[in-house]
Amino acid sequence: MKTTIKTGVSALALVLAGVALAQSNTSNVEQTGVGEVASVAQSGAGTNTSQIDQDGSGNDADVTQISTAGDANTSTILQAAGSADNTANVDQDGEGNNSSVTQEGTASTVDVSQTGTDNQSDLQQDANIAITSVIQTGNQNESSVAQSGNLASVSVTQNNSDGGSEGNDSFVDQSGTGATVTVLQNGQSNISTVTQSGSLAGITVDQDGEDNDSLIDQTGSGATINVSQDGTGNDSDVTQSASLASVDVDQDGTDNVSVVDQIAGGSTIDVTQNGTGNDSEVTGIANGSDVVVNQQGDNNESTVTQNFAEVDNPFCPGFLCMGGPANLPVANENQSASVSQDGNGNKAAIAQYGRNQVASIIQIGDNNFAGERTGPAGITQVGENQTATLLQEGNGNNSTIAQGTNGDFNLITGAASDGNSATVTQSGDDGESSVDQNGDLNTATVNQTDGGLMNESIITQSGNSNVADITQGATGNLSEVTQIGNGNNAVVIQN
Repeated sequence: MKTTIKTGVSALALVLAGVALAQSNTSNVEQTGVGEVASVAQSGAGTNTSQIDQDGSGNDADVTQISTAGDANTSTILQAAGSADNTANVDQDGEGNNSSVTQEGTASTVDVSQTGTDNQSDLQQDANIAITSVIQTGNQNESSVAQSGNLASVSVTQNNSDGGSEGNDSFVDQSGTGATVTVLQNGQSNISTVTQSGSLAGITVDQDGEDNDSLIDQTGSGATINVSQDGTGNDSDVTQSASLASVDVDQDGTDNVSVVDQIAGGSTIDVTQNGTGNDSEVTGIANGSDVVVNQQGDNNESTVTQNFAEVDNPFCPGFLCMGGPANLPVANENQSASVSQDGNGNKAAIAQYGRNQVASIIQIGDNNFAGERTGPAGITQVGENQTATLLQEGNGNNSTIAQGTNGDFNLITGAASDGNSATVTQSGDDGESSVDQNGDLNTATVNQTDGGLMNESIITQSGNSNVADITQGATGNLSEVTQIGNGNNAVVIQN
């Protein structure tokens, strides 16, 4: 046993550092100041090493390492000059574990517990009254925490019970005052990366399974992000820079992908994926808006964008391209969009520009089409106070609704529609429906009934206060209504 104790060491540290005399362990304790306490207890056949360096007053460092024959455990604690009332506790049980703690600040707390083999913890904290806790159980887990926010907290819990598999990786960088980060990882090869600088913000990541990947970057104050991944190979990417906003992502299954980019204050985004190979992408820029995406099944695709009218659309070509969006005379706020997909291979896309608009797509069945990410959206609304509802129940149905745009999905330059309403319901297989309304207060309703095959309905209304209603049953129906002007009324029923 080699014990090196330099000048300035308290009597308590001197006594406790020598408890493992027959174990070939190495402990180096250096303390400068008044009232500092260091406690090192090492046992086992492994070559444990511990280094504690404290400068300041009122600091406390406690290291306990227990191992069997194998790779050495290593613990390094540095609590720098000028700091006071800091506490760092490291408890390692196993072999090959490595813990490094660097702490500066006043009344801060660090707690690291590693049980198993070859776990790695790197913790840097420079904050006033901050709390960090890292718990690692199993093998080959890695945690890196950098915290500089006052009154903030970070909690990381990692568990890998499979000794033959690579463990979990967690990386946290937090600088926001009063912010919290919680990471829970259970399984193998899960990766969580969190960067948070917003004050009074909160992030929770819960990963259970294998090869799940979560990436979060949050800068908005008072905002929250919750990501839950259960399964294998799920991928979640969330960027949120808005204040008082929230994002919830729940992935259950295999190889699901969710991308959220939120910069709209006071908005909410909720994404649920259950199945295999589902793909969701949400861009939220309209303040006070909400988006709900629910994917049940396999290989479904959903795209929702709620954008500033004066900002170029990032999905060009496709969404509102050909010259770019116009500078509309309305604000961009209070949008609502929801996509629900239950089946396989469905595609849905919503693009909204303006305010007080509601868009909903429901797909039940397989291979239904209501827009796509690289092409025209299934529902496109430009203006204000517009409502679009699209229900596809069956297989292979194709529907599009465009309100406040012209026929080729370009914006109407310098204008915006108000109060249009469109509803499309398709039950059956291979139905076709397209609704295009320009102007104000137009109403279009299309219902292609149960069991209908090869139905096709096209409604085009330009002007104001036009009404078109189409109901088709049986097979082989085709209906086309074009109304240009004001106050027109068309009703078509085919059975």
